[in-house]
Amino acid sequence: MESTNSKYVGENGIHRVPVWRIVGFSGANMAVNLYMGLTMIMSFYLNGYVGLGVFLASSFSTIMRLWDGVTDPLVGFVVDKFGGKVGKTRLCLIAGGIILFINSFLMFNVTDRLPEGPIRPVFFVVFTLLFYIGYTFLNISNHVGNVCLTNDPSQRPILSIVGTVLVRISRALTQMYVSYLAVKYGRMSSAELFHDYWLLTAVAATIGIIIAYISIAPKDIPRFSATSQKNAPKVSLKDYWRVLTKNRPLQMMIVARATDMFATTCKTSAVVLVIFGIVIGNYELNGGFTLYTTIVGLIMMTLGIGTVGRKLGMKKAMQMGSWGVLIFDTIGILCFLLLDPKTLCLPGYVNGYGEAFSGFSLFTVALFLVTVIGGGFQMITSSIVPPMIADVNDYEASRSGKFIPGMVGTLFSFMDKMISSFGPMLVGLGFVAIGFKEKLPDLDTPYTRSLLVFGLCFYFGLEIIGAVCNLIAMKYYELTPEKMKEVQATIHRMRQEQND
Repeated sequence: MESTNSKYVGENGIHRVPVWRIVGFSGANMAVNLYMGLTMIMSFYLNGYVGLGVFLASSFSTIMRLWDGVTDPLVGFVVDKFGGKVGKTRLCLIAGGIILFINSFLMFNVTDRLPEGPIRPVFFVVFTLLFYIGYTFLNISNHVGNVCLTNDPSQRPILSIVGTVLVRISRALTQMYVSYLAVKYGRMSSAELFHDYWLLTAVAATIGIIIAYISIAPKDIPRFSATSQKNAPKVSLKDYWRVLTKNRPLQMMIVARATDMFATTCKTSAVVLVIFGIVIGNYELNGGFTLYTTIVGLIMMTLGIGTVGRKLGMKKAMQMGSWGVLIFDTIGILCFLLLDPKTLCLPGYVNGYGEAFSGFSLFTVALFLVTVIGGGFQMITSSIVPPMIADVNDYEASRSGKFIPGMVGTLFSFMDKMISSFGPMLVGLGFVAIGFKEKLPDLDTPYTRSLLVFGLCFYFGLEIIGAVCNLIAMKYYELTPEKMKEVQATIHRMRQEQND
């Protein structure tokens, strides 16, 4: 094994990987996001077929994300304790892929075919609990895999660039597909919509997981994920507390990520429907507009991470992205308040007044620029997180002498989910506050000023708050490029001392 993997190792403990393996491993991140997409529109299924009211349907994701957070430390401990022989990343990919495929099928293809009554919510809840255990495994595979895949400062930003491009394109295409299905079946709360959407998600995610497994295989060994190949450090649950209290960079990443994810989880499909289906007046525009803006936004994100991340460090990239979100989301709110949203139109679509495309309106141009530029900055803040967590893992190894990416990754996820899980519940409270207690707004809901204010608060407002929190957290994040050189040198010295 030593000779087989020597081609990946450079000087001073820096190890690299062919770029095609970075591209291939991004399939795991794509799979995580595809399955997350199912949960983002889950409230319509819960409201329409499981029998839950608006507040409970919106709060269901909060409860399940809390459960997801509880399982994180346990799964992370299992991965670090028993994943050495199998390969920690591959263990997560296999377990997560199988559990998610089976349970998502049962949730969205069987529940609506059961007799109405208590059996539906009980059945759905049981298999949703199992679904999130699989989600935890698959999510950890990214944190663990990013550590052993490469520690080369010039390659780690590529993890984010490739992963984000793949995820954003797949997300844009699936949003277009969901918009198409909603128009095809006449409503979001259609069982047929969920059946079709599940099939696309499951097939694409499974392909991504298989490719990721093949790509990570030669690097998913102790040589690239331990400080000692001979004497593995003892791992206990007490390590969670030590890591949380003594790892300052991890604390700052939790603040930055949790507030961003809180804003993301609040931007549910119901909020998007309010903005595009009611305020703008044509929900089908959501898919087309997302595809148009995603492509240009990805170019911005690539330049941001590729240029700033690789030359000035990922901390600078996070700061730059956060300032961009703060500025352009504020401009986005002003566009909706000062211009006419119903004039949004693209070639091949009609606007909110039912008029065919006859040229780009001022609102279309303004929202396009805000979404492209602001979305590009937002992509920087979200996509820079995986390599930053990989750096945090290396910092922890240099600090404590233990490579415990499973525990560090799940501790990060646990704190992230505990905070961000209340997003959907807040959305539900918002709907109840403006009069939607029994049924979520749908395509036939008339426009009101309260829906406009509601939509702007959850679509733009919370992202602004998240950006401010990012800027504060980055003031205390110490892992600059110079600091990471010291970290890698320390780890290299540890390996030489312990393996001699």
